[in-house]
Amino acid sequence: MKLDLVTLLGNKLGVLFIFAFVLSRLKPFRNLVAKKNINISDKILLSIVFGIFGIVGTYFSFEYYGGLINTRIIGVATGGLIGGPFVGLLSGLIAGVHRGLIKSGEFTGLACAISTVFEGLMAGMMGIFIRNRKNKWIYAALTGTIAELMRKVSVLLISKPFEKALEFVSHVWLPMIIINSVGLALLFMIIENIFKDQEKMIAYQANLTLKTVDKALPFLKNGLGSDKIKKVTEVIHEMTEFDIVRIMESGLLVAQTGLNIGDRIKDRNEYVTETREALVVDARVDLNGGKKEVYSLLMLPLKENGKVIGVLELYKKSSKSMSSIDLEIGNGLAKLFSTQLTLTKLENDSKLLEKSELKILQAQINPHFLFNSLTVIGSLCRIDVEKSRNLIIHLSDFYRKSLNVRKEMVDLQTEINHVKSYVFIELARFEEKLKVVYDVPENLNCLMPPLTLQPIVENAIKHGILPKKNGGIIKVTGYKNSNVVNLEISDDGVGIEKDKINSLLYGDLSQGESVGFKNVDMRLKGIFGEEHGLRIFSEKNKGTTVCFSIPVIED
Repeated sequence: MKLDLVTLLGNKLGVLFIFAFVLSRLKPFRNLVAKKNINISDKILLSIVFGIFGIVGTYFSFEYYGGLINTRIIGVATGGLIGGPFVGLLSGLIAGVHRGLIKSGEFTGLACAISTVFEGLMAGMMGIFIRNRKNKWIYAALTGTIAELMRKVSVLLISKPFEKALEFVSHVWLPMIIINSVGLALLFMIIENIFKDQEKMIAYQANLTLKTVDKALPFLKNGLGSDKIKKVTEVIHEMTEFDIVRIMESGLLVAQTGLNIGDRIKDRNEYVTETREALVVDARVDLNGGKKEVYSLLMLPLKENGKVIGVLELYKKSSKSMSSIDLEIGNGLAKLFSTQLTLTKLENDSKLLEKSELKILQAQINPHFLFNSLTVIGSLCRIDVEKSRNLIIHLSDFYRKSLNVRKEMVDLQTEINHVKSYVFIELARFEEKLKVVYDVPENLNCLMPPLTLQPIVENAIKHGILPKKNGGIIKVTGYKNSNVVNLEISDDGVGIEKDKINSLLYGDLSQGESVGFKNVDMRLKGIFGEEHGLRIFSEKNKGTTVCFSIPVIED
């Protein structure tokens, strides 16, 4: 007879598969399985679900010796094992109250109602214990065994007469322990397999998306207008199961791989551009020979710095054939492509800004300096041909380096030579008032943006030395300290007032006097960091020192 009881109970376990499927669709349940914290409302929702499943287990029962043979504990214990004591207790209370109110099996009704509540609490405590353990199905089976033993003890203690209770327990305790323990273990196996399959699917999506993006990104670095953009559609077509891949820019087709199709979805393209949202539709496309077929189409916005500049179109043959995996892969591609397009634009904007700043600095080179230099050269042509010749060479060298700066970085000695060309010309004009000393070892080197030192030296001459009645000395010093090269340009000129120092570094870039300092300071900070900007120390009528440091990358 005990074998018959096991068989009868086993026939009721088909509901486990339905219950496992329902659970896998609940977000709070998925969060619990993923070991994420959930709020009290989520716990209440789960308690109701598990409590209802316990009630269903009661209804899938049959009477035997005056009691009910059922699988109620499976729902309640599952709630406790997964949701903890709160969910276990509340779901046990829901299922227990229901058990106490029904007329069937009244002999054991009160005992089973009370024990169901405590069984849920016990399962909740067990849930804490197994939270981070593997093979939870083993502990689930153990929980089912303990819960059934608790119920049978409750029946013996509460149900009357005791002789009848003892007879009932002696006949049903083993079959109910077997079927409910096995049922709980089976349910946890089903749940774990469902989530393992989901995790594998997510991993597959992520892996495929990353591999596709990794192969396609190099062809996106010049934007959608690049002549290599077709390579992007070819990569997507090769790596995924999409039958046709197209990229649109401003409503125009820029790349396509797969069957050549007519363009009858312009209005939908505009919809995606305006709403900035993905769209899944069935599209009737024109094939070669005038034939028409229905494809499932996924349209995704491609954004550049938040602005939609294009649309990625992914087609699959036949109506409504776009799966959830296809949607996730498409969304992943569009987001990562949009990130690359934004980075490309920012990089291009940065280069344009750098070129613009350099043009401003180049424009600062005073034409009066050229005119005055030519005047000096003209006057020397008759009295000192060799010197005038050297001046022409230095003037040519100075302007060539100033107006044709294309390298992003130059070495220190190149900058020093540029300064020397400029100073050589100024010495010809103000020889009696100007002296420049260089204390920079020839083996000292580092890389810096072009036109870094010359504007500072020029400022020292024009605003430090020349206004001084007896002239003065400028010293260019360089030395290495740990992993940086320190550079100083100091003069013993008239000095700079404190409020003027701030305007030199933080003033309007369009102002002629501050453009050199401001530009150099901005470029140094932009390339090397805030701590490598210009530092100005000055005392009125005593002189000025401008210093900065350049990090050295050791080989």
